[in-house]
Amino acid sequence: MKERYKIYEMASSPGELWIKLAQMGIISLILGYFMYRRYRDKITGFTWFIWLFGLVILQGIFEIIIFILWYVYGYLEYTDIVNASSLFEIHMIPSAIALFVLFLYLEFMRHEKPNTFLLATASTLLGSYLIVLILELVFKLEYGLIEPEYRVSRIILNIFQAFVLGEAFYVYIQDTIRAEYKKLKRISFIIATATGIGFIAAFLKVFERWTQNFFQVYGAIPFSLTFGILALAFIFNPFYVYLLPAKINKILIFNDAGLLLYSVSIGAKESEKAYQDILVTGTITALKLLISETTGAKTDLRKVSFRDKKLIVVENKDKNITTLIIGDSDAWILQTAAKHFTENFCEMFKSAISRFDGNVAQFEKANDIVRQVFPFVPPEEIVRDRV
Repeated sequence: MKERYKIYEMASSPGELWIKLAQMGIISLILGYFMYRRYRDKITGFTWFIWLFGLVILQGIFEIIIFILWYVYGYLEYTDIVNASSLFEIHMIPSAIALFVLFLYLEFMRHEKPNTFLLATASTLLGSYLIVLILELVFKLEYGLIEPEYRVSRIILNIFQAFVLGEAFYVYIQDTIRAEYKKLKRISFIIATATGIGFIAAFLKVFERWTQNFFQVYGAIPFSLTFGILALAFIFNPFYVYLLPAKINKILIFNDAGLLLYSVSIGAKESEKAYQDILVTGTITALKLLISETTGAKTDLRKVSFRDKKLIVVENKDKNITTLIIGDSDAWILQTAAKHFTENFCEMFKSAISRFDGNVAQFEKANDIVRQVFPFVPPEEIVRDRV
């Protein structure tokens, strides 16, 4: 006798299909908002979440297509026609890739390059999941008899979910503890709560194969809650994509001649004389020229390390304005924030830069850009230096 499969983790009735369509509508609005802020405000950090939520929508599209083929047209009606059980799992592939995107974001948020061990682990889990799923699909290893939660590919995917969401939970808990500013602590705690919910659900699903007689986790609910809270956190705090658990001491902007245009200290009152800032900008300018002339290098100078301090160096498109951020991190996401800051500065003061006459007072409004890109820093902590 022919028998239908139970469908796990996807719409299995017309009612659930309408819920899925509503969910896709909400996610599409979130994605549209991220794209709007990415291109209107040039918040390049949103590129990560455009990919993340775009892949979630792709998963939903696959799920809806499979539902239509299964329930409306009956193309996947019986298990002896195709390996339907594994075929249903195809709709989870975009989610696996989305998890890898989230993993990369977490790594670049803290480092210039991903941690080798963690990257190898994440890549191995993702690759293993895809390979085992393909083997199950092509060679019909379960012979149409094994339910989804019993298959090795599903177990590997659950482990991968637990790994990524567990890392996210750890990262944001660390930010909650270490962050210097209250707003940063509060937002970090909200996201830690969201990722913690996802981690617990993913961890329980790893053991679902052996505990289904006692409980079964319907992943759509906790994971929707996780990414829903995550989306709301970034909608209400868009520049939080430039999360900086590191301390920023100073931001300097100078032109291609090494002349200091703008200088601001963060977290301390003015304690350094202007000539010291000029000395720093002059040294960076000379270092750039020295590297270019002696090595013929065509790439930009991006960072300089000195003991526990890191100097992030970012130029604008015309190579005539440079931003220097002095702090204790060289994270890639900080470099992205510095680039965003530089582009906004050049756009705001385009005419003043082209006809600079030595009057640096005209760049006072750059404090507004600092507050925009780093909104969690209290205004009183942003101290304009005399140039």
